[in-house]
Amino acid sequence: MQEISVKLFEGAYTLKPKAERRLMVLAFVAVSLQLGLLVYLAVSKQFTIALIFIFLFNLLVPAYFFFNIWLDRKPKYRRHLTLTDEGVCYRSKFLQKEQEFDWEEVDTVQVDMYRVNFMLKNEEEHDINLERIQNDAVLQQVKEQIKEMVQQKEIMLQ
Repeated sequence: MQEISVKLFEGAYTLKPKAERRLMVLAFVAVSLQLGLLVYLAVSKQFTIALIFIFLFNLLVPAYFFFNIWLDRKPKYRRHLTLTDEGVCYRSKFLQKEQEFDWEEVDTVQVDMYRVNFMLKNEEEHDINLERIQNDAVLQQVKEQIKEMVQQKEIMLQ
């Protein structure tokens, strides 16, 4: 059985246009230019503390952009739902501790339009929101894969 991993964050399953790639190149150029100017001012001794703070403040926007790129390349730090042969692992909030449980612990699974609810035998409830998936075809495919996995594990599906 294959592992199913679902991205539960904004921008998931959308195509990245060429404009975003161009923006990334421009961000790299802007950061390089700012760092070059900062080094020039430091070497030529024509700087003040205020200029340094302005340069560093201007670096916050590209830093945020690069942080988003890093998160796109490391989706395990974002919200996700992963179904394996052994069990379920999910993170419902950004950089929050992952929740894990085995399939033997699951009593029933309820799949609604935009959420999946796992009810465990100890009456613990794990509610996972699927609203962040923006593509309806992908959302439908994800729900079908979840239903298929649950049926293979012979768990009651509601």
